[in-house]
Amino acid sequence: MTIEDDLLNRTYETNIGSFLIRKKLGKGKSGYSYLAEYKNYNFVLKLMHNEPCPYYEFGDNNKVSLEINAYHKLKECGILLPELIAHDAEKKYLVKEYIEGVAASELIASNKITESIIKQLFKMYRLAKKAGLNIDYFPSNFIIRDQQLFYIDYECNPYSPEWDLPNWGIYYWANTERFREYLSTGDILFINESPEIGKPLTKPFEEEVSAWIKKYE
Repeated sequence: MTIEDDLLNRTYETNIGSFLIRKKLGKGKSGYSYLAEYKNYNFVLKLMHNEPCPYYEFGDNNKVSLEINAYHKLKECGILLPELIAHDAEKKYLVKEYIEGVAASELIASNKITESIIKQLFKMYRLAKKAGLNIDYFPSNFIIRDQQLFYIDYECNPYSPEWDLPNWGIYYWANTERFREYLSTGDILFINESPEIGKPLTKPFEEEVSAWIKKYE
């Protein structure tokens, strides 16, 4: 049993009360996210980790502070996000609204991504780019609720074409078959060129991606 699994069904004290950890939702570059219950409501409790990422550097910055700053920038952009409920930079946690819906990664794997979702994704891209930002367009960072697309991560970075939607993120959304294998096995090589550089496979998706860009960018 891993440390993160050992937290299940235990309480975690925050500055607004005790949260009962019900389920591990996932692991990102900065932390582990859990479904946590407080006063019969579900929330997302994100606990920051110190594990290295081969293609992303946080420097000496406090990860909670980075995410709070990013949250406010993205809210100002008009990007749909879960609300920030509580945080503690010293204890290294965030509490966020829980957006109940279907993960974009699951819809991609089952070949159920619609044109409406892609259109909303490109709208987010345009809003972020206008503000001089990139968000993390990897599909597990998005939830669809009532046909609306939410960006459930708070990560954003200064805009760079190399890491924007048309040149990077959209290729994951086109890679249906291999994304299914990635979710099943956890093997990043089904969707990335290598585990070290964080770049998606682009072949044979150029035609579909080109059509999306022409239609929605």
